[in-house]
Amino acid sequence: MKKWIEILQKAALLSFFIAFMACTSEDGQDVSGGAEEFVAEVGGVGTVSASKDFDTISGTKVTAGSTNVVVLQGTDNSGKGFMLRLSTYNGTGTYDLGFTNIANTATYIAGTSMGQQYSTSYQGTSGKIVVSSDDGKRLEGTFEFVGKVNNTSSSVTVTNGKFKVNLQ
Repeated sequence: MKKWIEILQKAALLSFFIAFMACTSEDGQDVSGGAEEFVAEVGGVGTVSASKDFDTISGTKVTAGSTNVVVLQGTDNSGKGFMLRLSTYNGTGTYDLGFTNIANTATYIAGTSMGQQYSTSYQGTSGKIVVSSDDGKRLEGTFEFVGKVNNTSSSVTVTNGKFKVNLQ
């Protein structure tokens, strides 16, 4: 049973990545007129960054009733990167992260294997996402967090994060 759960988790993660890679503008051009980026310092690793020219950056904003959900992702061509999810999105401002507020999460993706995703969804984590600009087509801001791997004590500290992401 444990093996099936692990297989299903990997399949769900793979499906998520495929869905985000499929969401690009019609001609692949930057529709806002500015460069997209996703970059941060990762403790013990160094700078991890993605730019639209060589890597995958995507942003989606979905409105359901009075609820707005924003998902931003940036991964480099080796599979390392970040995913930010704001399930309580309400425009520019500061969004707290951590186990006490799992509606909003940040994840450092260290690789494609299970156990290589450090998330703020687990106990002992913290952080914040600051959205400084939202013109309806593009989000810009900063982020920092401490993420953990599920059911382990393994953690990573992410600092000096910034993003400029066009919404699809």
